[in-house]
Amino acid sequence: MEDGFSSYSSLYDTSSLLQFCNDDSASAASSMEVTDRIASLEQRVQMQEDDIQLLKSALADVVRRLNITEEQQAVLNRKGPTKDH
Repeated sequence: MEDGFSSYSSLYDTSSLLQFCNDDSASAASSMEVTDRIASLEQRVQMQEDDIQLLKSALADVVRRLNITEEQQAVLNRKGPTKDH
């Protein structure tokens, strides 16, 4: 039975990957790309955290309004029917 890696060697050319990993200039460029990517992802996470806070605030407002409506409905139900109904 073949090991797991030898079956992949025919599918993927790893020589260019090894050359890329061993090239210092590519490594420096890659480092900058990684740094830029991390900064971009951190900015995205911050924006998503802001969106989550807005959604939490909106949800809290909806729940508050729903509670008020339910309380008003309960008060009206306790009073009984009005002359109009």
